[in-house]
Order: sequence, then C-alpha cells, then structure tokens
Amino acid sequence: MASDKVAIIGSTGRGDYGHVLGGVWKSMENCEVLAVADQDEVGRHKAMTRTGAARVYADYREMLDREMPQIVAVCPRWIDQHRDMVLACAEHGCHMYMEKPFCRTLGEADEMIQACEMRHLKLAVAHISRWSPQLEMVRKVIQAGEIGDVLEIRARGKED
Repeated sequence: MASDKVAIIGSTGRGDYGHVLGGVWKSMENCEVLAVADQDEVGRHKAMTRTGAARVYADYREMLDREMPQIVAVCPRWIDQHRDMVLACAEHGCHMYMEKPFCRTLGEADEMIQACEMRHLKLAVAHISRWSPQLEMVRKVIQAGEIGDVLEIRARGKED
C-alpha cells in the first residue's frame, strides 16, 4: 500500500508539538514521516527521534519546498504563526491537521479557509471532543437510562 507523505511543524518552547500531534504519525501504517521543522536545534533533533522523521529543518518553508509532503501536522499551540503556516502549506498543496486554537481573528480564519477551499485541500483542527469513544459511551448509557435521570453534567478541560 502506498504511504501518505507527512511533514511536521513544531516550535519547541512556543507551543511545542501540540498534544502529541507530531507523534501520532509514526504509529500509522499508511504514513511515512518525511521531516520535522523546528527553529530550536535541540527540539528538532528530539522531535526527529520521537516522530521517526527522516530529516530535520530549522525553517518549515524550506521543509515544504524540499520534501513536498501530502499532509502537514501544524503542531504549535501558540496561534500567532498558524495563519502563515497554513497559507504556506496550502501553497504547497498539502492537507493539514492542526492544533487548536485555529487562529487569532475571523479575518485570518476566512483567509485560511479560502486558501484551502480554492485548492480543494482538507484542514482539520484537533478538537478531540467533537467525537470520541468516551462521549459516545456516555451518550449510550444516558439514553439507556442506566444511571437514572441526569440532572446535571459538569466537565473540565485539560486546564493546561
């Protein structure tokens, strides 16, 4: 089976690699991690080991130019660079899986979405609770009446 070519953008010390967003690709059978980009030298070499990337780059734009991946994981959690990273990936024809939050403004969001739509690219944001096996199980237990009448649900995020 042909492998999807994946590149990973991280930023050690500035949002890092999301919530292990960079590491999931190594375990996927149909993906080959080509490279990782990080401005921090120590961080990019640690990421290379962690992700199984074949090569490392200090500049994500150079990585995109040289590697020509099909999918890019945009991992930094600080949003000040998300727009530029997404636009660069879109210009290179890459689908993206990106750490949340999306971006700083509605204007940036519109620009990012338009760049992807005009090239027929997919951009997914890592909102894990939109669908997760745990939530589906909770829904089934409540609907089956297994825990009685639910009067209130309280939930807490990761608080990080």
